[in-house]
Amino acid sequence: MNNQKIVNKKGRPKTLDLEKLKYIAMYNYWSNGPTNVSLNEICYKAKISKPGFYREFGGEDGLMKSVLLLYKNSLIQQILDILKLEKTFDETLDLLMAYVIENRDKEQKENGCLLAKFRQSRKKFGKKTQEQIDIILEERYLVFELWIKKAKSKGEFSLPLTSNFVANYIISQLDYAVSGLANGEKNNNIKNVLTLALSVLRKKIS
Repeated sequence: MNNQKIVNKKGRPKTLDLEKLKYIAMYNYWSNGPTNVSLNEICYKAKISKPGFYREFGGEDGLMKSVLLLYKNSLIQQILDILKLEKTFDETLDLLMAYVIENRDKEQKENGCLLAKFRQSRKKFGKKTQEQIDIILEERYLVFELWIKKAKSKGEFSLPLTSNFVANYIISQLDYAVSGLANGEKNNNIKNVLTLALSVLRKKIS
């Protein structure tokens, strides 16, 4: 019994909600920018002590890595899942456009892409955060590239372009759309530009 009490005292306090802390950190980084939010502010909003924070994450670098994983699994994954649907290449382009322009909520549109914000200030973060940025970017690219290769194998994409180039091109156009909406551009304007940019990849019907 005494040994059990000692273990409980050394374990994580039951009042510490790690998921809540990560969500609070994610939305603060997302809305204000990851370089504009202090650790003190996050701990205050999450009602967690500094010793408790460091015990769980080891430092801000560990928290940022966890936040990036949360963002990837809860938001970026929604885009990657679209690529895995049994749809034609053109239908998938339509779904990607609809998700970016129409199907995200107001807060998501206003805040833009958290991954892009981390990427823009990459050198300001710790090693764990930088590595996680690169891992997510690479995974996103590989899923897009695989989707394009499958479209080619099905005869749905026949342009003489490498899968590497097309993957980077589509990702860049989607990133532009997300950024434009976050900067206050009207949905219709972004939709028209994105429609034109992606139209060159669609299968032409003779």
